[in-house]
Amino acid sequence: MSERCSNRAYTILAVFLLSSLSPMVSADSSSETLDEVDEFSPVFADIGDFEPSNAHPYMIADSNEMLYSATRLMKDSWVDEGMPGVDIATSPQSKTSGRACTPYNEGDSATVPTSGGSIDVTIEKTTSNAAFMVQTGRTLSSTVLNNWASTWDSTVYPTLMTYFGKDYFDGRGIAAPDVDNNCQIEIIIYAIDGAYNIGGYFSPGMSSSREAIFIDIDDAPLTWSKVILAHELQHLLHNALDPYENLWIDEGAADMAAFLCFGGSSTLYGHVNAWTTASYHSVRWWNQRIADYGGGFIFLLYLADHLGGGPAIRKLAQDSSTGAAAIEDLARNPIGATPGVIGRDFIDIYTNFTIAATLD
Repeated sequence: MSERCSNRAYTILAVFLLSSLSPMVSADSSSETLDEVDEFSPVFADIGDFEPSNAHPYMIADSNEMLYSATRLMKDSWVDEGMPGVDIATSPQSKTSGRACTPYNEGDSATVPTSGGSIDVTIEKTTSNAAFMVQTGRTLSSTVLNNWASTWDSTVYPTLMTYFGKDYFDGRGIAAPDVDNNCQIEIIIYAIDGAYNIGGYFSPGMSSSREAIFIDIDDAPLTWSKVILAHELQHLLHNALDPYENLWIDEGAADMAAFLCFGGSSTLYGHVNAWTTASYHSVRWWNQRIADYGGGFIFLLYLADHLGGGPAIRKLAQDSSTGAAAIEDLARNPIGATPGVIGRDFIDIYTNFTIAATLD
């Protein structure tokens, strides 16, 4: 199966060693861009079609239960529909210079679309760039919400802006897209399918109208549920930069996002071990093996280490080229590094990577 749409040296060494052991600003709401948003209805997949065998396991630690992202299912459905609204999703900002956000406030109510139909929510917690929305009639403890909000502000959002944000030249600096003009990522917490199985998802089929990620309220109390925030925010950000990117880069970046925010886990080490014990598997040929996730993850860490850290990955994610071509573009034009330091074509780059992995 061919390619599909989809920090340093000590960091990589640590991964291998461990694996062996186990509303401030926004666009003018009268802009043409925002007026076009209403032309597209959200596209979701049917959760009943979810298959764990075709989904990305989240990096949860020391559990006999499995928790998966349903983002792949959502993206496949969007692609099947012809990717409606993709131009808006990838260029969501108004061209006007004036910006005045209209954010949600705590206590507000709203109706939001989900894979199971529209639901009513209450905004239970907000930060400067996030709104945590809980399904009406369901309760999530203030302890969980406060912890999520604090972690979002201190770790998840700033880390992922370094690696996957973009300067939209609207006064916010490097930030997330903001097609809905509220300067917030909506974190919609609702009943998806009960405890475990699906933990959450991002649906690119609604990215032309709002920025949102979805989390199952029954999985929210889990110790490692914050990983879902980082994993799905990466998918949202990457989709806004390059929705055509190959699967191995996008999924590898999702594990990297979780690792950068929260460190390793038994799930991640399992992914890494699966590849290091079978490194003859090319990272470019995706066959839904656990090794495919591990290979994509450590290859992106390798690129960050040698080609310029977070800004290098940010440049890679914004490259309209995909797969090996985007990797070669970065290798020839790295951030603060010598061009060609790990090779100039993908074969050389990948060869140097596998040698480094073997030595580590």
